Amino acid sequence: MELTTLLGTPPFQGLAEEDLAAFLFGTPNSLRRFNPGEFIALQGDLCRGLYVLAAGTVRAGMLGGEGKELTVEEIQAPALLASAFIFATESRFPVQVEAVTACEIFVIGKERFLDFMQRHPSVMRDFLRDISDRSVFLSRKLNEFALLDLKRRILKYLETHPGVYNQREVVKKLGVTRPSLARALSELAREGKAHGVKP
Repeated sequence: MELTTLLGTPPFQGLAEEDLAAFLFGTPNSLRRFNPGEFIALQGDLCRGLYVLAAGTVRAGMLGGEGKELTVEEIQAPALLASAFIFATESRFPVQVEAVTACEIFVIGKERFLDFMQRHPSVMRDFLRDISDRSVFLSRKLNEFALLDLKRRILKYLETHPGVYNQREVVKKLGVTRPSLARALSELAREGKAHGVKP
């Protein structure tokens, strides 16, 4: 893990390296390491502070009824996790966070982070921007799932992916059952609307 990578990423952009190092390493045992497949947080867990993904990739997802999974997004370091929920009245993780690769995460207490932002206004400004950007992202996600039917969601998925080659992964990303996905893929293939589809 390189601090220089974090220094180029909001909300730490423009900080002196010694200030960031003192913030991240000043709390005993604030650096945690996770292996692929380990859970960093479960849906409903208390969000105890600022979670800084310094290395690796995580998957943020939700569990529904009948064991149905929905991948909200995959997040690559460097990034903040659950930034919009740190100072919420009920600050709990709305998703489960699982390590996809080996990960390094700093967990900094709320009060320590608040004090740091007060001493570094640029960090507070960038943190507020991050919260706003997360809100925009989540509202778009909600729009996709609330207003688009499954076939339109698949077509939207295909805008950013070369094809549907692993139904298990797509089922997680779209939050549907495998039979529903297979049926929709067959219909799209018959209609000639989707390329790279293997029903």
